Amino acid sequence: MKKYRSRAKRRANTFRAIFLALGLVLLAASMVVGLREFSQYNAQPERIPYQTELLGIPLGGLSLDEARQRIEKAFSVPVELTYQGARMQFSPAELGFQLDSLAVLSQISLTRAIPFKNWFWGQSTADNTQNLELRYTLDEIQLQSFLIEVFTQRYDQPASAPAPILYSTNFIPSQPGYQLASLTQTTEQVKRALTTPDERKVDLSVTETAAIPLDWYNLEVMLRQIIQQERFTGLAEIYLRDLQNDQTMHFAVVNHQDVPVDVAYSAASTIKIPIMVSTMKRLSEPLPAQATNWMNLMIAESLNPPADGLMKAYLDNDQGPLMVTADLRELGYQNTFLAGYFEPGSPLLERIDTPANQRRDVYLDPDFYNQTVPSETGDLLTRIYHCSSSAEAALFNGAVTAEECALMLGYLQQNKILALLEAGLPPDTPIAHKHGWTNEIDGLIHTMSDASVIYTPGGDYVLVVFAHTEEQFLYDPANRLFARLSQSIYNAYNTENQAAWYEN
Repeated sequence: MKKYRSRAKRRANTFRAIFLALGLVLLAASMVVGLREFSQYNAQPERIPYQTELLGIPLGGLSLDEARQRIEKAFSVPVELTYQGARMQFSPAELGFQLDSLAVLSQISLTRAIPFKNWFWGQSTADNTQNLELRYTLDEIQLQSFLIEVFTQRYDQPASAPAPILYSTNFIPSQPGYQLASLTQTTEQVKRALTTPDERKVDLSVTETAAIPLDWYNLEVMLRQIIQQERFTGLAEIYLRDLQNDQTMHFAVVNHQDVPVDVAYSAASTIKIPIMVSTMKRLSEPLPAQATNWMNLMIAESLNPPADGLMKAYLDNDQGPLMVTADLRELGYQNTFLAGYFEPGSPLLERIDTPANQRRDVYLDPDFYNQTVPSETGDLLTRIYHCSSSAEAALFNGAVTAEECALMLGYLQQNKILALLEAGLPPDTPIAHKHGWTNEIDGLIHTMSDASVIYTPGGDYVLVVFAHTEEQFLYDPANRLFARLSQSIYNAYNTENQAAWYEN
């Protein structure tokens, strides 16, 4: 029994020794592994703590050098500036910006990425988020100087007015003006882009100013040049009146030298406009069929018998022309008159002197049966135009109504001759006008005229042109002169949709 116990004790000691040896071996092995892992842990470079970022740029886990490269790359991206749709890119240095990456990184305390315990067991840790502040310098003087040089001096543009194109009837269209809304505001816009890594585009605030309206001085210079280009050395008188603002241009030249305006001219068929007004004064709507027919033949066909017929039937069989003259005086016109019927052999009812035909600085020996001056013909057309759309502008205290004024403009629009002022306009442009010329005592044509209301997208206007030559006034050069003058004015009003240069 004692022997048996001795053997059992020896076996137990043997097992204890084995277990002890095994434990020591395992302990030694674990120490070796732990030392090896600790050595590898220590061999890692220090890193930026996780959850560290600069304006959304993640830096956690990077070395300082890696973080520096990442930051500098983000803030070296060019800034894109857009001015009125034009996109331009500039480096931050051009805009006076300098990143201080070392100052940014100085805010960081380097550490191991995670504690050894977590690293050994493969566990991660949650760090508190650290948002770094951007450190930089911005030379605002350099930035503003750059913006002035690039945009204020190169891209800002003042508003412009339509400009005549030499030797043509066309105009350079007006342009609106553009400029940076505010240098201070623009500086702040660019500054925000420079200091933001993901918003590097700026749509610059630009102030737009409206295009400058037509300068009538430039238009008048152009009209004078056209008279010279056409080598017209006779008398040319132009009356232009804007029907929106009542601005008026009126000048007369003889051999390119200015003379006082409102020369007395033979009215010829332009006197039929006052005849139409006087007839309307004495009629009520609906007009008699005979009056409507005669009115249309007098204006659209420019026939003389219907003009006499209207005066004899609706004014007075004997004194009709003088009644027209009396109506003109009632409207305030002192230089326009009709002193006899058109029918050849009709007596002169009265010899009428006017301020215009008493002038001797420029005297054309006008027809003593009918005369006018451009300003009175133009003013009468202006009054008819305004009367057509306003009862308050009715003529003769309402005796000629807005409806009757509209009818008169309608008759004038039926006058289609495809010549003179009409020839300079696009084909679909409405023009209410009456032209006039006649053979004078010597059997030649010396004076041509055209008096009109012209309707255009850019504005309506009255245009009256009278021209006179001492010799025979040939049709082709007269037509070209009138057409080019008319086209220049149309193009000045409609620079975005100009008529083609008139050619024979």
